Amino acid sequence: MAAFLVGEKIFLRAISLADATENYLSWVNDPEVTKGLVTGVYPSSMEDLRQYISSVSADKGAHMLAICDKESGKHIGNIKLDRIDPIGRTGELGIMIGDSSFWGKGVGTEACKLLLKYAFDELNLRKVALTVFDNNPGAIRLYEKIGFKVEGRLRKHVFADGEFYDKLWMGIFKEEVK
Repeated sequence: MAAFLVGEKIFLRAISLADATENYLSWVNDPEVTKGLVTGVYPSSMEDLRQYISSVSADKGAHMLAICDKESGKHIGNIKLDRIDPIGRTGELGIMIGDSSFWGKGVGTEACKLLLKYAFDELNLRKVALTVFDNNPGAIRLYEKIGFKVEGRLRKHVFADGEFYDKLWMGIFKEEVK
């Protein structure tokens, strides 16, 4: 499938039903991958995964993209921009790097920057927001490094690993991207 956005290490392309593989399914069922995400609270089947991909692909208000390694073409994660408000010119970002061999290598930063550039320059959004749980300090550092600011905190809002964690709302404007 053709690349939609291209960076130095990765490219982003439209997600498709062909991406519903055992490898992808293993990501959504892996507590390490889904730590701090809404995904992974309940076990997922291949049918669940196919239904999810079909529904998100059909949603014209969402952009769900596969993150692929530029060198090998391998699907290593997903990034999305959804809940796009054309009046307020806002959207929400979500990302999952499923292949742990790509963690800590700048892939998440590059994917977020590619999607933010698209959101601000092509979709003419003025702000992108996201939520992150405070049991995921690596993700929080990544978002802050890019320029996201904490805008709100829902205290002890999410239950995971036998504990309650805060849910943070973060946002960024075009001029804040680092």
